[in-house]
Amino acid sequence: MAESSNSAPGTWAGLFSSEWGEDTHAREFMKRFTAMALAKPNTPVTHLRTLADVLASLVVLTGAGEARAAAEPLVPMCEPALTQAGRLFESVDPPRVAIQVLSFVNAAEACGATQGLVEASPAKAWLEAIAKTVKKQDDLLLYRCGLVALCLGEPDLAVKLVGGGKLPATLTPGEQFGFNVQGFVRYLATAMKVRAPSEAVRPAWESYVEGFPKNKAAERASWSDLVWAARAYFAGVEGRPVARVGESLHALVRPA
Repeated sequence: MAESSNSAPGTWAGLFSSEWGEDTHAREFMKRFTAMALAKPNTPVTHLRTLADVLASLVVLTGAGEARAAAEPLVPMCEPALTQAGRLFESVDPPRVAIQVLSFVNAAEACGATQGLVEASPAKAWLEAIAKTVKKQDDLLLYRCGLVALCLGEPDLAVKLVGGGKLPATLTPGEQFGFNVQGFVRYLATAMKVRAPSEAVRPAWESYVEGFPKNKAAERASWSDLVWAARAYFAGVEGRPVARVGESLHALVRPA
């Protein structure tokens, strides 16, 4: 069935298509807003939260090299933005702003533009605070926070965030979860706890990737979510360097 002109494509071929033009829009948006950010560097949180999903889409659609070149002018803002987001965390819109800034930093690390900032950030403390207020948060934010916790090597914290009760003591190899993001996060958490081989986990990861375009079209997932998930799998399960996550993800989803 053809996609309507106003709806996001529900396939990878559609997302990469020149007719949809998401990569072109992302390039243009990134260029325009980077110039604005560099002209007003005293509000780094505003800039990086705006550009987080844009940079993540560049990582996925254009590859690590182009995304890295786009991110590098903004890398000096990452640490100040994380500090500023930490101050905001206790006030106006605590979780969403901080996690969105962190998502920009994650995308920058995934394409090799910077390193070590996610692990050095207050992210774990933010997630622990969010885990105490899960009933006040929406599922999409909690699922992203679960992925962030996995990237920090905190599977038990991930489960507190996404819910679903106690993890199983063993992993069933080869499970797939399709559009069930909660199940996917819990499966990765189990895999990390039992140190499962990547071959056992790969079908779950690939089914998440396959279902991503439809989840995105239904506004149940974002580009940033996909890059966090890629880091959780490629770095957390397969053991690849974080700086290679972007190129690994792009190679996986790019149509032949």
